[in-house]
Amino acid sequence: METRLTATVVGATGYTGAEVCRLLSNHPFVELTVATSERQAGTPLFAACPWLTSEVVLSRFDPELLTADVVFLCQANGMAMKVAPALSKRMKVVDLSADFRLKDTTLYPEWYGFEHTSPGLSPWPAYGLPELVDRGSITAAQIVANPGCYVTASLLALVPLMKGGLVSGVPVIDAKSGVSGAGRSRSETEYLLGELHGSFKAYKTTGHRHIPEIEQLFGGPVRFTPHLLPVSRGICATIHVASSASKGAVYDCWTRFYADEPFVRTQGAPPSTKQVHGSNTCALYADFDERTGHAVLVSVIDNLVKGAAGQAVQNMNLMLGLPEVAGLPTDGVWP
Repeated sequence: METRLTATVVGATGYTGAEVCRLLSNHPFVELTVATSERQAGTPLFAACPWLTSEVVLSRFDPELLTADVVFLCQANGMAMKVAPALSKRMKVVDLSADFRLKDTTLYPEWYGFEHTSPGLSPWPAYGLPELVDRGSITAAQIVANPGCYVTASLLALVPLMKGGLVSGVPVIDAKSGVSGAGRSRSETEYLLGELHGSFKAYKTTGHRHIPEIEQLFGGPVRFTPHLLPVSRGICATIHVASSASKGAVYDCWTRFYADEPFVRTQGAPPSTKQVHGSNTCALYADFDERTGHAVLVSVIDNLVKGAAGQAVQNMNLMLGLPEVAGLPTDGVWP
């Protein structure tokens, strides 16, 4: 491809927006040309995010003036539903908020606390978890809803087993996330290093907003409890599933399901969040407790890459007809 395509990142100084910018900096076919920040407009992106060597100067987001082949919406929930429909008439849109993740828009007041402002949007945006949905729906879409990070880690472990008839009862998902999942602008004391260091806790033990998103693709109820880890990034989901399957049957199911997937791998020992740090890879491990009849699944991802920005670039590649792996690392950063 001789002419590089252009991308805009809205909300470029947040953790996910900045991670999209980082991945685009090494993309062979797409160039970051516009990055927006309401608070830091006029500032070089490098000054706001000194780990990025971009020469782009931050600007305010003006949807009327925006021109690009693709735009990444990395703002808080509630913004994309207002601007994405109009933007999608001129360019591809990847929404990293939760605004289009739930097909049933009547669920938003209960789980997110607001009414959906575009409930009649047609066609409804494609759900962007490429390994688990029809890729053709992503390729054909003008808007793609990027999944949640906890959701991605959980579903990549669970869905193949569900489709293979290896799950019975309600799966129990015990998931832990690094603090970057809360976003860069959080000011509550519980997210300060002095509060986090040497500590570990569960939160939102019932009613977490990712539950309906997990259940939508899984096809049944789940028991989900998130925890906050005193680390910068990474998700480890340990999932307990009542099943009559053996450990070997679980691995056989995963191996068949993910045979041609570059970003999902299985392994024979429990994975660490460190091993996928900075990569778009999900690492899976399984064991089986014969005494209780439960399969134990462990799924790890980098919450900012496969759980957010990397998956967004993966979706962009599909939407623009590019190689799906373009610009995406499969190996982690160590130590």
